[in-house]
This record gives sequence, C-alpha cells and structure tokens, in this order.
Amino acid sequence: MNKYELKYMFEQETLKVENLIDVVGKNAHHIQDLSAELKKKDENIDKLIARLNDKREEVYKLKNIIQSQTQKNLREYHLGEESVDN
Repeated sequence: MNKYELKYMFEQETLKVENLIDVVGKNAHHIQDLSAELKKKDENIDKLIARLNDKREEVYKLKNIIQSQTQKNLREYHLGEESVDN
C-alpha cells in the first residue's frame, strides 16, 4: 500500500471512531432520560403503595365494624334482647 491508501484508510477509520463516539453520546443521553423517567415512575409507585396500604387499613376497620354489628344483630335476634351494648 502506498501512503495515499494508508491515509485514506486512516481517515475512514477516524470517521468510524467519530461516528461511534456520537452514538455513545446519544445513548448516554437516552439512558439519562430513561433513568429520570424511571425515578418518576418509582415515586409514583411508592405513592400508590402508600395509598393502597391506607385503603387496606380502612377496609380492615370497616370489616371489624361490620363483623361486630353482625354479631350484635345476631345476639339480639337469637336472645331476643332489645339492645346489646358493643
């Protein structure tokens, strides 16, 4: 190979390296954007989990109220009591 062919090959390889550097840079920005989006979604998931836990507690309390009221009603029905204190 003569020096012109070597120079041409060098320029081609340099261009390939520059293109790869551009691709890596674009990928890095894309990864940062995805990471920020994931953080937002994680925060939203945490809020929803907290809300779900609050609702579970509320359901548990309501189940207890329903159960105690049902037991009270059954005692009144079976025993014929006019009123039963909870």
